[in-house]
Amino acid sequence: MPWIIRLIVCPLLLMCAFNSIAEQVPSKSVEQWRAQGHYFEHNQQRIFYRDSQTELTSAQHKPAIVFLHGFPTSSWDWHKLWALFKDDYRLITLDFLGFGFSDKPKSGYSIAYQADLVEQLLGHLGVTTAHLLVHDYGTYVSQELVARQQQWTPAQRPFVIQSLVMLNGVVYPQSLQLRPIQKALNSPFGWLVSQFVSFNRFSKNFSAVFGAGSQPDPAALKDYWYLITLNDGHRISHKLIHYYDESLQHSTRWVGALSKTDVPVMLITGLADPVAGKPMVDKFAELMPRQQVHVLAEIGHYPHVEDEQQVAAYYRAFLEKHTTRVGAPLHTRSDSEFSHAL
Repeated sequence: MPWIIRLIVCPLLLMCAFNSIAEQVPSKSVEQWRAQGHYFEHNQQRIFYRDSQTELTSAQHKPAIVFLHGFPTSSWDWHKLWALFKDDYRLITLDFLGFGFSDKPKSGYSIAYQADLVEQLLGHLGVTTAHLLVHDYGTYVSQELVARQQQWTPAQRPFVIQSLVMLNGVVYPQSLQLRPIQKALNSPFGWLVSQFVSFNRFSKNFSAVFGAGSQPDPAALKDYWYLITLNDGHRISHKLIHYYDESLQHSTRWVGALSKTDVPVMLITGLADPVAGKPMVDKFAELMPRQQVHVLAEIGHYPHVEDEQQVAAYYRAFLEKHTTRVGAPLHTRSDSEFSHAL
């Protein structure tokens, strides 16, 4: 870059780096989450995951639930629901590449790649059927997985999706309301914005997507920040958030897959979410009128953190209705039905 720009920008970046240096000490909850996890390798990248079967041998013959987390957080988002479901189901989750305890390379991020990780992990664990519970970013990954299963024959599918439940799911990316910080990160100057992300700035922006009565406490904010900044993960935020552009590019494929599937689907949404609240509920009802919807009026973007008990109640009832479909084939609506749905 021209010398005058380097003269201005480089000192600012250096100052930002020094200002952001602080001792990061995770809570016992986060440390325990990591201690009970494992790693597998994909394309020379280490990916963190948890499998309750290694923690409770009684989970061996129980239905599997796969949790897929959102942006910009990690699998630790599921720790409250994990405690509520681990006795009755085999629970599996992972940190996507670039998130949490997984590796955070300088490049190589895509929703397709993250879907590959899910398939490889389930293959590694010998899981052939699973329920998906997904949030935010994980919604896109689940839609890619559904699209693949509609394309492949039963013999080609790495696993069968028994059901799909989305928490504040991004059903239709054109209706997503990006926050100012997200727009900045996704701009041509995102690389610069990511260098100036601080704990205080993060706390303000992150808390803004929670409900007024279910705000994250200071200790939780520190844990989220620890997981995001681990191995300088916050410095690649501008690369991770390109999932939004990717969602627009693949909208026809992903929305189409969701609209055509006969996999049972349910949406649980906190309406106080400024990112994916009521507009997503309306779009879901339009695209999938026969599927279930539950709304939490005072809850924001993280219902599984803000009101885990209510989410668990809705989800447990849904699972009890659909776990009889273990091993059932994946059916799809006809093209004519799909056109009518859109």
